[in-house]
Formats: sequence, C-alpha cells, structure tokens
Amino acid sequence: MDKKINSPRQHVLLFGQQNLQNSILIGYIHQRAQVDCQLITQAAWQPEWTRQGNKILVLIDAEMARPERLQDLLEQIYEQPLDLRVAFFNVPESHPVERMLVWPMVTGLFYRDSTQQQLCKGILALFDGEYWLPRQLVADYLQRTRQKPRRMGISDTVLTRREKQILRLTATGATNSEIADQLNVSMHTVKTHIYNLFKKIGVANRIQAVNWAKEYMEELLHEAVE
Repeated sequence: MDKKINSPRQHVLLFGQQNLQNSILIGYIHQRAQVDCQLITQAAWQPEWTRQGNKILVLIDAEMARPERLQDLLEQIYEQPLDLRVAFFNVPESHPVERMLVWPMVTGLFYRDSTQQQLCKGILALFDGEYWLPRQLVADYLQRTRQKPRRMGISDTVLTRREKQILRLTATGATNSEIADQLNVSMHTVKTHIYNLFKKIGVANRIQAVNWAKEYMEELLHEAVE
C-alpha cells in the first residue's frame, strides 16, 4: 500500500479590522476555498506564524491602516525566512497600495468591487503559484519599468571552464571524438557537457551553438585557455 504524502496545509492570514464584514469573509473563504483562515487585527508580523509548516498567503485589507503602516508590514514579511505570498484586497482605485506591486512577494491585488467569489478564485490561484493582478495595473507597471536590455555577453551565461573549452572547439568544427581526444576526457563526458551548455545558451543543435559561439569567439578564446 502506498504511503500517504502529507502536503502542507493552506493557510490564509487575513490582516484587517475586527468587524462583521471581515468575520463573514474569513468564514466564506474557509468554506468555499477549503483553506484555514485567521483574522489578524494589527499591522504587525509575529514570526511564530511561519512555524506552522503551512503554505501561507498573507491577505491584507488595503484600508486597515495608513500606507506607511502597510509598508512597515511588508518590510516585516520580507524579512521572514519562508516563501510567503502577499495579496491586497478591498483596494480603492488609485490607492497607494497599487505602487507596492514592486515588492517581490506581492502577487495579488483585489479591488474593492471584487466579489467574494472572485476573491476565493484568486486565492486558490495564488496558492497554485499564479499571479492575480488587474490587467491595466500590470500594463501600467510594464510601461513604467521596461527598457532596452543591454546586450548579453558570454560572461552573463554561467558556463563552466570546461564548457567554454568544448564550445570553443565545437565552433572550430571539431567532432565529439576529436574534442574528447584533445581534452583527454571520455566521449560520455563530452556529450554531457554539450547537453548542459546547449541548455544554458538556449540552443538545440551544434549549428546554433556554433553561431552563438562565433558571436562571442573573442571572449571564448580568452576565457577557455588553460
């Protein structure tokens, strides 16, 4: 009989005011999303919450405190050792919380007019590793932050010294057997290195690898010399 694997329980920490609306909300989340839900009434983090071994989603009411206090809460969450995901709900249009999407753990935002059904659907998506963000907000963020990328060099690709040597020899037209003889290694070793470096530089065959190597031949000649 197969042993049952105990997966982490899903747990929502809802930061919000102690009122009827939030009390009803945590009951609804627990019932419809089948996740544990706890109401936290102060914008401060307690480290013991991360010791439960659960997958934790921090759900923050955007109007529970001033933006500065919410910023402090994000600082505290960011310092935690676990991979926590954060989402804001009850967010008014053009609220300062929208600018907090720059935080790496903020993966969800629900506006004030979101229904409870939409909130539960988003919570389950967030637990599955997805993002739940308004399209226009994402578009505005990309518009502000995108810029022309700098040209990548070979130094940007993490190749080992041996992989650089093999890539340099491949670019000269050497066969796997010739590469193995020149480097005094087995054919199996050469094939393994070729497989790994193809993955790293994003090519599917030797022709593509040679074209990539030609572009950075000067760097390869400099870095691959023993």
